[in-house]
Formats: sequence, structure tokens, C-alpha cells
Amino acid sequence: MRRLYTRPDRLTEPALVAAPAADPHDAAVGLRKAQQDHLPGITLAALRWARANNPDFPAPADKRGAELLYRVRDLKKWARNRPRSATDTTGLD
Repeated sequence: MRRLYTRPDRLTEPALVAAPAADPHDAAVGLRKAQQDHLPGITLAALRWARANNPDFPAPADKRGAELLYRVRDLKKWARNRPRSATDTTGLD
């Protein structure tokens, strides 16, 4: 019996094509996209500052060119647990 061999680069079945993450919280996005779509209460500058200075900031999940990509669920968890200053207080009291 003769076996037929199909080269992997010639497969056209949709199930074999890489699809985006089924769960939007598993998606890997850059900081700008994360801020626009998932963390509107935090500025892009604050996210960049935290990435550089906060040891609790999540590690990148992937990289696209020079852009670091982060899991949405990790960024949301970090945002939920990050320390914030108390409201209506100043250092002048």
C-alpha cells in the first residue's frame, strides 16, 4: 500500500491555521492595546512606568518585533492588586 504524503506548508484546513486565542483574557497584547481596550482607567505612561519600575508588573508573554506582549489576564490582575494612594489625602497635613 502506498502512503500519500502532504507537505505541511500545503495544508489548507482551517483547523490547522493558527487562530487567535479563544478567551480574550488569554490574548497577548502590547501595552498600548491593553490600555485602550482593557485598562482605560490607567494611562499608557503609568503602564510604561510600572513596567520599568514595579517588580510586581507581569513578565512579558511574547514578543512581536521589538514590542513586548502581555497576557490580558495578567495585566488585569496586576491592575486590580496594585497599590494606590488614599483618596483625599495630601502630604501637607
